[in-house]
Amino acid sequence: MTDTPPPCEIPHETSQEEAVCEQRRLAARQEPAERLDRTVTVGPIAVFFTNVNRAMNLRAHSHTGSVTVVYDTIGRHGYPSFADTNTALEHRIHELTRAVFKDATNEDIADRLFAHLDGYVAPEWEPWGGHYRLRAVHLDVIGVRDQIGHDTGTTRYTVARPHHTEIQP
Repeated sequence: MTDTPPPCEIPHETSQEEAVCEQRRLAARQEPAERLDRTVTVGPIAVFFTNVNRAMNLRAHSHTGSVTVVYDTIGRHGYPSFADTNTALEHRIHELTRAVFKDATNEDIADRLFAHLDGYVAPEWEPWGGHYRLRAVHLDVIGVRDQIGHDTGTTRYTVARPHHTEIQP
């Protein structure tokens, strides 16, 4: 068995491009392998939610927004992104945002979404396999001018594991 990387299977337009690719391929066996982060990102998934933000003395109010979910790819393939798997994820997120979030800031809501999605596996995902772990949840809240004082921009609330967390398949 050799530690030489396999030849490049991508067609090159010029012999110079092919030579550069070959140099990189051969250099790769002399350098320590660079660890790259591999992720699968699903979304944005449109949401509508209501919260009572007691920390800021805000009455019940509603928001539109979106949720984007990022999974670390641990093995050869990660989260299986297909129509049925992504629909199952969308349904789960809609279940989680259906009830009023009582005594919850937008940061709390992002935390709760992360906590409920961490380790969650829908039955629709199981036939596809894959090795993945939840990396991040992004909650994008779209503002509208209202009596509370929101602006018309979009604010992103993110809950994420650190990039340096070691993952084993």
